[in-house]
Amino acid sequence: MRFMTSWHHIPAYLSRFTALPLAFFAMQSAHASETLQLVTASLPPFSFEENGQARGIAVDLVKEAFVRLRKPVKISYLPMTRAQTEMAKGKADAVFPLAFKEERLSYIIYPKEKLVEDRISFFVRTDSPIRYDGNLDKLKQYSFGIERGAVYGPVFTAALQNKLITKTDEAATQAQNVTKLAGRRFDIAVGPRLVMLYSADVTGNGSAIRELKPSVDQGLVAFLGFSRVRAETGLIRRYEKVMQEMRRDGTYDHILRQYTQRQ
Repeated sequence: MRFMTSWHHIPAYLSRFTALPLAFFAMQSAHASETLQLVTASLPPFSFEENGQARGIAVDLVKEAFVRLRKPVKISYLPMTRAQTEMAKGKADAVFPLAFKEERLSYIIYPKEKLVEDRISFFVRTDSPIRYDGNLDKLKQYSFGIERGAVYGPVFTAALQNKLITKTDEAATQAQNVTKLAGRRFDIAVGPRLVMLYSADVTGNGSAIRELKPSVDQGLVAFLGFSRVRAETGLIRRYEKVMQEMRRDGTYDHILRQYTQRQ
């Protein structure tokens, strides 16, 4: 007996049922290979462009996560306000690094796993005798360098608003803030820890400053926010598992160390 090997010999009613699984797997394969459109803003050391390439702690973490998920991604840089507008319109699949805000829940799905965090810290010159034990009142006689327009968390913000801290020197960027601290323009610089350490390294002041501990505030906690219009629930759950895996196997810390010499 010879077995039928040609579609022409399969009855019509059987060929229809046989074709269904093939069409399903073809659709699944095409969906899996679809390039996700991700948007981010320039926020060194978390996200920035260098020689036309997307770089940064958050960028490298996201890239590694989606390599493990076997999902191709394209990362575009936009001002954060415009990036969120694109998300609200359903024109992008995800945005990062994005802080949690309830008003964004109408168009953003926040995964359980945070992407990056950066606490607020004080920095002084390496030879400075200043110490900090968590009591801001003991530092009120000193002058502080701050970045213009930056958000510093409730503790330091309250100290400014309540006039506990009165002597401040503004800089346009944290890199300028660090340079001015090293140049003895003021006593203490305040800013997000990883941003300050990165700024010190890229300006050549890595050995000129030191961090005061404990930290002042929790500061930045940011996520990869997925679009409610375009996101797959299954993908978000798999992303969460991959981020947990990257923390366990040391990949997360390894990427952090690539951008700051001191952790």
